[in-house]
Amino acid sequence: LHEFGDTTNGCISTGPHFNPNNMTHGAPEDEIRHAGDLGNITANADGVVETTLVDNQIPLTGPNSVVGRAFVVHELKDDLG
Repeated sequence: LHEFGDTTNGCISTGPHFNPNNMTHGAPEDEIRHAGDLGNITANADGVVETTLVDNQIPLTGPNSVVGRAFVVHELKDDLG
């Protein structure tokens, strides 16, 4: 999850990972991590991903809401830390 929902310049304009608590990079299960660190996903042979994300650091309402932000899928695997 990235800071901004602005995709006018591709992923560059989405900003960094959403990090309202100024934490270091980590895995979804880590206590200390960016709120936007949601882990890795794997696409099938057709390039399709079906997944469900449940995370208490990215609610649908309030100041840390996911609304208005961009979910960015990166090409390479995240090192989670």
